Amino acid sequence: MRYQQLVTHVTDLIKSYNPIILTPDSHCEQYIQENCKKLFDTEIMFLKQVFSGVQRYEEFLKILTKTMFTLLSSTTNRNDATLYHIFSYLILFRLDELPYNEFKKMVNEQDPVKMNVLLQFLFDIDKITTHIKPLWNEIYDPQYIQETVIGGLEQHFPMMKDLLSSLSSRATGKQSELVQEDERPESAAKKQPTKTMPFKLSETKKKPEPPPPPKPELYKSKPVPSNLNKKTLQQIEEDNKLRFEQSKKKVQETYKDAKQFEFKTDLRPNNYETVKKEVEDTLNQQLQFNMKIAKPAPVDLETAEIKLNAAAILREEMLLKKKQEIERERVKNLEVNLRDSGEFEEWKRQQEEEEQIARMEHQQQKKIEMELAREAAMRAQEEKFKENRILAEKMKVEAVERLKERQELQQEQVEYKKQLIEQIMEAEKKVYLQVEKVQEKNKQMAEDQKLEMARMLELKRQEDEQIRIKREELIKQIRELERQPIKRTKGYDPTETMGYGLLEEMSLAELRDRLEIVKAERKAEEEDKRKEIVTQKDEYLSSMQRKVQEIKAHRQAESQQKDMEREAKRMKKQKEEELRKKIREEQLLQVQNKISNKKQVKSAEEQRIAAEVRETKLRQQYMNANKAMVEMKAWKSQQDGLEREIKNRQNEKLIVQEGVESVNLRERKILAEQAKRLVKAKVDFNQAYDHELKTAYQMNDQLHLEEAENRTKMHNIQREWKEEHTKNMITRDEYKQKISEISLKNSKKKLQNIKQEFSRQIEQLPSAQYS
Repeated sequence: MRYQQLVTHVTDLIKSYNPIILTPDSHCEQYIQENCKKLFDTEIMFLKQVFSGVQRYEEFLKILTKTMFTLLSSTTNRNDATLYHIFSYLILFRLDELPYNEFKKMVNEQDPVKMNVLLQFLFDIDKITTHIKPLWNEIYDPQYIQETVIGGLEQHFPMMKDLLSSLSSRATGKQSELVQEDERPESAAKKQPTKTMPFKLSETKKKPEPPPPPKPELYKSKPVPSNLNKKTLQQIEEDNKLRFEQSKKKVQETYKDAKQFEFKTDLRPNNYETVKKEVEDTLNQQLQFNMKIAKPAPVDLETAEIKLNAAAILREEMLLKKKQEIERERVKNLEVNLRDSGEFEEWKRQQEEEEQIARMEHQQQKKIEMELAREAAMRAQEEKFKENRILAEKMKVEAVERLKERQELQQEQVEYKKQLIEQIMEAEKKVYLQVEKVQEKNKQMAEDQKLEMARMLELKRQEDEQIRIKREELIKQIRELERQPIKRTKGYDPTETMGYGLLEEMSLAELRDRLEIVKAERKAEEEDKRKEIVTQKDEYLSSMQRKVQEIKAHRQAESQQKDMEREAKRMKKQKEEELRKKIREEQLLQVQNKISNKKQVKSAEEQRIAAEVRETKLRQQYMNANKAMVEMKAWKSQQDGLEREIKNRQNEKLIVQEGVESVNLRERKILAEQAKRLVKAKVDFNQAYDHELKTAYQMNDQLHLEEAENRTKMHNIQREWKEEHTKNMITRDEYKQKISEISLKNSKKKLQNIKQEFSRQIEQLPSAQYS
């Protein structure tokens, strides 16, 4: 078999499949009709089964290749994913059905590097178990993965040792690690590493041990004075101050009569301070290095003129024109309506200010209300949390019941699918027998057709050889005729026209004269254009100067207007700040009043509760004074307690019974709604599936019709072109057409004679040969 061609066809078949356009069977049939006409029936069956298997286990194989690309990114290419899918499917699911020798040939015809990477990864059971098995367990039964998939790999590994070793040697030049580890003898122990041994050097003399350090002597602290804790710090400070004053007075009294030394030099006049100041000034002047005195900032600066270019002048002129147009429209409106919008603008401004004040008051009020509502929200949140906790407990119980029902339903679906799989496998066994019979019959017919085709091709080859010889002789004759030279040149006159009869026909001499005239006209036009450009430049410069003057005047007026607006804006901002401060103070006063009112109400409530408590205590004291009344009250309270207990117990039982009934009713409602949803989902799924199937059939029919129409159209175009080409060839070379007609007639006549001779020989043979 041609395994390389088969694998290439399977790869193209899988890559060209688009599930949106065609179903898998339709796509497979279409591809086989277009590209696999020369394949045998067994090869076509191989294509179909591999294509359907890869589509069926697509998610399974994608997990395998994705993990392999992640772990072996340096030795794999993601463009080979389809090739890896094909061989992974054959190894994991169909290796029992394939003969080992045929599978080995199929692998050897591929790239050894790619096949070595795939097989080394697949038969490395540790990697498969560690990296891929958990991902497979998410979509398939773990028992099936362990026993069928991984167990199959372990079962086929001894048979694949030879192939793994040959692929590894072809791809890397080394022996496969899997085979080496498997075939390594058990008795062979690993070589022990070299142990380092110290050099045999003479031992050094030990240093004498240092003497032990002397023991530190224990320090015995003096006892705490008895009067230490009897005085405070303040008393100690006062005693210190008193002692300081006494010692100071004592020293002053001791040196009271002592005389101080008086020097005569102190009585002389001197200019020490003046000289000292002069020396310091001299030193300071010497220490001033490269000191640059900054110029004072100018007080009044004139606005500098800005030199404008042409673009800036035109831009300023456009803005000035727009402002003048707005002012013109305002004046025109004033003349027509006899009124100005100034009053309306002033009224509008006042209303906006009032709205701003009201908005600020509203904002402050909202802040106060939000603070008051915060406590109420916190209490509501706690109550809501308790309700949610009770509801969550109920929902957990309902979820457990629904989970049990879902598991029972899934178990029923699994049993039904197992029965369906057994029925499909029995039907497939019957199909294989019929397929083998049809394949044998088709193989015999194909051999007969090949023999007949070979005989007809030999006849056609002989006729083509005779036609080729005749054509070569005609080509030689034509070439001999073309080799004879023919003189086709004549003399040239520049004053002579070509004589074609055109309207603008002229000789070369006339053309040169006309060119000189055109050049003179263009030069005159150029001079006129230069003069016109100079005048335009002068006008442009004068207009630009006029525009600059207008812009300067407008800017001066605009600057004065802006100064006035800035001053008004500053005053307005100052008023807004004062107003905002006033509103804030008023709102703070309101908040303070509300808080004080709340405190008063709360204190009044506390006083009322305290008064009630005092009254209750007094009442209890009065009641305790009379023992009989106390016993009567105790008996009555006991009876009331028993009665309340009976009522509470009855109410609790009623509440529990009502809860059970409501839970049962809710459960029945949930089950009914779930059944309704399941039925509706099933009906919707069936309707959507029927609609998609119908749409797919319609699209398929439409594609077949379009394809048939295109084929018919192309056939008609080809036939028309062939007829037109035949007519053209006949009109172009009648001699060659006659030769081809004569050769065709002779070949037909010869073929007819051969057939008659063959039929005559068959008739002469005895009939026993055909019995």
